[in-house]
Amino acid sequence: MHRILLLGLWLAAVTAGAAKTAPDVRRLAGIWRYDPAHSTELSAWGALRLIITVDGSQVTLTRQYAAGRRTYDEVTPLDLTRPVNVVPVAWWPDNRHLGAYIGGDRTKRIRTEVLDDGRLLRTSADLVLATQQGERAVNILSDYRVSANGAQLTLIELRSTRNDPIVYVFKRVTDEAADAATAKGRAE
Repeated sequence: MHRILLLGLWLAAVTAGAAKTAPDVRRLAGIWRYDPAHSTELSAWGALRLIITVDGSQVTLTRQYAAGRRTYDEVTPLDLTRPVNVVPVAWWPDNRHLGAYIGGDRTKRIRTEVLDDGRLLRTSADLVLATQQGERAVNILSDYRVSANGAQLTLIELRSTRNDPIVYVFKRVTDEAADAATAKGRAE
């Protein structure tokens, strides 16, 4: 009986220790408007908004692309307590003029890490892109870093298929009604 009790206590301790707690990333939450003057060009898109919602360990990254009447929302739900998030991908909006589209099993496998006391969310996404030359495995390392005053977010992406980093600078939206006018495909 004593061994069963000890085994039960040991299992409870191991299970409690294995449960990963979500770090606090609430300062990243908000609506962020793309700043074209300080960012890498959006290619075929005219505007980009980033919406980050945080609910405990659940973080949702929503990129709202626009070019005139054409829009696309890329929604990426993440659970910070999971070692890998498998996210379905309907369409890959980046660099669409290059003829690279989502391929493989149409998913992203995303690992997350929170650094700098919750000011930086790092994601490492593995996906397969389809091109004229065939399918290609791609890794995208993304750092979402909010400034000390909380007014600016910088997204730096390193892609395994590209030599230069992509840098997007966003300003926090404080007046959503005023921002709605700029969200229709114009960069400013």
